[in-house]
Amino acid sequence: MIVLFRYILLTLGITCITGKVLFAQQTFDLHQCIAVALEKNITLDKAKLVLEDKNLDIKNYKNERLPNLNGFTNLYNNFGQSQDIFGNNARNDNFNSTLGLSSSYSILNNGKLKNFIKKSEREMEASGQDLALLKREITLKTIQAYLNVLLQKEICKSVDTALFFAESQLVKVQKSTDLGATSLTILYEAKANYERENEKNRQAHYTIDKAILELKQIMAIEPDQNFEINTETKAFSPLQQSSSESSDLYSSYLKQHPALKKYALLSEALQFDQKAIKAQLYPTIDASLTLGSFYFNNLTTGFGRLPLFNQLQNNFSQQIGLTINVPIFNKNTVKTAVQKNKIQQAENAKQIQLEQLTIKQELTKQLLDLDNYQKQYKLATNVLEVTKKAFDLSLKSYEAGRISIYDLNTSRSNLLTTESELIQTKYNMLFTQILIHYLSTGDIKF
Repeated sequence: MIVLFRYILLTLGITCITGKVLFAQQTFDLHQCIAVALEKNITLDKAKLVLEDKNLDIKNYKNERLPNLNGFTNLYNNFGQSQDIFGNNARNDNFNSTLGLSSSYSILNNGKLKNFIKKSEREMEASGQDLALLKREITLKTIQAYLNVLLQKEICKSVDTALFFAESQLVKVQKSTDLGATSLTILYEAKANYERENEKNRQAHYTIDKAILELKQIMAIEPDQNFEINTETKAFSPLQQSSSESSDLYSSYLKQHPALKKYALLSEALQFDQKAIKAQLYPTIDASLTLGSFYFNNLTTGFGRLPLFNQLQNNFSQQIGLTINVPIFNKNTVKTAVQKNKIQQAENAKQIQLEQLTIKQELTKQLLDLDNYQKQYKLATNVLEVTKKAFDLSLKSYEAGRISIYDLNTSRSNLLTTESELIQTKYNMLFTQILIHYLSTGDIKF
């Protein structure tokens, strides 16, 4: 039994440890990084709370359509004397009380409440588009940070290769120098080149750490938490120009953009607001109902001679009333409010035009960038092929003693620069393509 208990404890311990290790070694892809960033973003959580608060306000506005019900009661004690119209003074000590229920209901308000509720609903939906804008911003930041990590890792591979080559050359030159076949000048240059490549390598790894830290900060992950991203991407091929026309993409951008949806909702809210304002020009009717009773006891004749419950029963009364309010002169406040509302609608319409213009300009720039990166990538690919051939010839020429080590290092440095430029162009092109696809469809294609 004891052995079995120890075995269970050991199994649970191994499971817990394994679970922690698996969590520590978890690898995130782009979609998972975006999901974590959206889940843990404090600003986004705050915006959601604001939206929930506005939703509760809507419920309160809808409850305004219901009748209210209030209970009331009071107690009074009067002490002293009073004088009647004949000049006679008498004690007026008494105790009295009233109690009852009152209710009121708006029968006719010319749609003021209905339009105010619709206005508030549109404003809440507009706030929801602000939330969508914030999610879009966080998503784009995460994509950019994620691709930056991949970029720096790929550049670092080229730098690692350059360091390995510099180290190999140093070993060869050291052996050759030890045999007396190579001068110290060449040895010192090989050592200097190795140290330069070593510093580049250190800087490249630092850049990776910095890029990972930036991604962690966007995802709200602790800096000391183990974190890896999926570096296995699909085989990269030069991105082809989209078959969609610019006008079609522009239409897709307009449909997907939360800012335009927001201002469209605000425009509807202003229209309902104007109807609610104009409702103040027409009569309103309110109904009221009051049920109650009162108790009075003249203390000068002795307290308690008039039974409480008998009085309340005998004095019970009901009152039903209608209140009609007819606006006659409101100092032009309604007229002024309507004019201000029209100005706000005009401002909102101009804002929509401005947003549309900004979207079109951004799309034009993104398409221009994409076309430039595609052309740049093709040219950089050709340059890299030629640079590799040039380096291969330089290496053979160096081994044959036709060029110096300085020329060889220069050729290797040129190759590293060309590789880095090609990688940078590739990720610039990739990010632009993802950006255009995401802004036009709402999906992330990666």
